[in-house]
Amino acid sequence: MLIQLTIGNFLSFRDEVTFSMVGVDEDREHIDHLCEHPIGKNHSILPIAAIYGANGAGKSNLIEAVSFAKDLIIEGTRSNKSIPVSTFKLGNYSNKPSKFEFIFTYKGSQYSYGFKLTRSQILEEWLHCIPKGKKREIMYFKRVTSADKETTVEFGKVFKDSTDKGQPFLDFIAEGTRPNQLFLTEAIDKNIEFLMPISNWFQEVLTIVKPELQASGLEVNVLINKSFTAFVTEFLKLSGTGIDAVTTKESEFNLSRHLLSLSKRDRDEAIESINDIDSDSYFMLNNPYDRDLLLFKDDEDRLTSIEIITQHRDENDILVDFAIDEESEGTQRLIHLLPALFVLQEGADEKVIILDELDRRLHPLLSRKFIEAAINCRGKKNQIVFTTHDTNLLDLEIFRRDEIWFVEKDKQGISSLYSLAEFKIKPDLQLEKGYLNGRFGAIPFFGNIQNLGWFNDRSTADLIEDATVRVGE
Repeated sequence: MLIQLTIGNFLSFRDEVTFSMVGVDEDREHIDHLCEHPIGKNHSILPIAAIYGANGAGKSNLIEAVSFAKDLIIEGTRSNKSIPVSTFKLGNYSNKPSKFEFIFTYKGSQYSYGFKLTRSQILEEWLHCIPKGKKREIMYFKRVTSADKETTVEFGKVFKDSTDKGQPFLDFIAEGTRPNQLFLTEAIDKNIEFLMPISNWFQEVLTIVKPELQASGLEVNVLINKSFTAFVTEFLKLSGTGIDAVTTKESEFNLSRHLLSLSKRDRDEAIESINDIDSDSYFMLNNPYDRDLLLFKDDEDRLTSIEIITQHRDENDILVDFAIDEESEGTQRLIHLLPALFVLQEGADEKVIILDELDRRLHPLLSRKFIEAAINCRGKKNQIVFTTHDTNLLDLEIFRRDEIWFVEKDKQGISSLYSLAEFKIKPDLQLEKGYLNGRFGAIPFFGNIQNLGWFNDRSTADLIEDATVRVGE
């Protein structure tokens, strides 16, 4: 579970800001929301957080910071390439360090992992841990890269004792870590099993859902996971989409027709990958210009494409098939969000879902039902953090004060981040009205539209009347 995130000098966040999922002890509302901290009692972690702010305030930049850090950890960098970090641009900050730090729990242990970097090198990197069943934090490693790009790593005793090859092997990995590469990434590449939990958390637990991202493996889940299909179908029914069932449809796959949109190079690569697939198996074919395709190759190497279809009942109560592209954009958006909700209700594996623009294309009441479902059906190890403009959700009957956050940008273009828990408010406050009236900041500032010069000295009615006459002519 995510406990705390700190970033600095990244996009609109010039100064360090900290986002926390630790519950405020003084807030006794919705105590059932709180999850017990794995390191012991009297420490509570929140399962959900909503982030508000005006357009351009920096909400998506916060999500982008998490995405950048995750990609850097998992994918690493190439030799002699600059690190693609986006620093604060409204000032001389391009050569100043950016900071990223994550505090999280995974399988009963608490980790604190972070790094400082510029475009040319990793300046500092550190990893500390409170092991499962322990109370004291210990250092795993601390890395420093000097101005002349020499990397040194100090190892804690527990880390040194974790490998049969001992410190000499760890020193060898440290010496081979490029200035623009994280030591964690390099160590994972060298199969240091001791650090795998940290890598697994970023790769498997931390899940980022961007506004236009389509859920991967949706077709596979509908095809083979009956509980998932039933969950999606039931939610779509209750949401008033008119959908009565969700299923899959098979059709013959024609290489020349289905790969027509690809360039010759991509088409040749796709054909080569298809030929390498074993018979009697399913696989996803990546299409950078369209949606990915789920294919099945039978024993005779014939290809079948499998796509999701929805079914509506006609006036004679007969089910009629619809391609997912025939559904409204809002329904399509909901379908691609539902896997995240299903994961929360399953609760078997730890998941931290960070969702940008929850309310995009969704009706306010549907957004509310989605969040209510996320709170009610979540597992004890799962969390969801989302950005939104939907003030319909600003309701203390849904959220605790410490589950509501705001991002605000000042006149210098600097984003700040703060929680509703920092404000003293009455329990019966109409939160939505207070927010829209500017009580908590993080709203758009509008100037006088008369200054646009659209109206001059004439009334809007006069302008409309003149336009009407001209159209009539």
